Amino acid sequence: MTTTPAPAKPNIDARREHERKKYVALASRPAARGTGYGATNHGAAAIQMVQRLKPRFVVDFGCGRNDFIGSLRRIGMDGLGIDFAFPEADIPRAMHKTGLVDGVADVVTSFDALEHLLPEDVDAVLAEMRRVARPRAHFVFSICMRPSRTTVAGEGLHPTVRPLAWWLDRIGQVGTVTAPRAEGRYIVGRFAAKEGCGCA
Repeated sequence: MTTTPAPAKPNIDARREHERKKYVALASRPAARGTGYGATNHGAAAIQMVQRLKPRFVVDFGCGRNDFIGSLRRIGMDGLGIDFAFPEADIPRAMHKTGLVDGVADVVTSFDALEHLLPEDVDAVLAEMRRVARPRAHFVFSICMRPSRTTVAGEGLHPTVRPLAWWLDRIGQVGTVTAPRAEGRYIVGRFAAKEGCGCA
């Protein structure tokens, strides 16, 4: 008796590249400035919240066209945006391997970007956020918990659609959530101190 083997799943790097190409296609679509995919500053309502934390440096993961960091710079705050598809990013890299040094950020932000990760990459990206954050640094996230309305070649853009409780559990592996729905949509908290750092 013979059986037909199940088709092999594409490896994780191939799947990441498949997802990246969707955003490259969207980013390259002609659009007037301030319109088109990635043109919405999903962190706009969090600017004052971040400002109250008095950070010296902010790192925004999945920055899209980098409007959030641009807004911070205009009010005298410093930071960098990371994105793997949009040329406006300061660091054009995947969120799980930014290349930044350890402990550079006082606040780590990510606005409507984490749901765009493959499920297998969520923990790695959260660990990378904690790595680039200073001990006990703050985080401010927004996460869309429904399927994407935007599609590319019939495929949506949210590989990881999960309920809030699932996200809070994942984030809880790297820090403490102090407000799961700050201002109605933001997940706010602090990263756990890294082991061996001697920090309180």
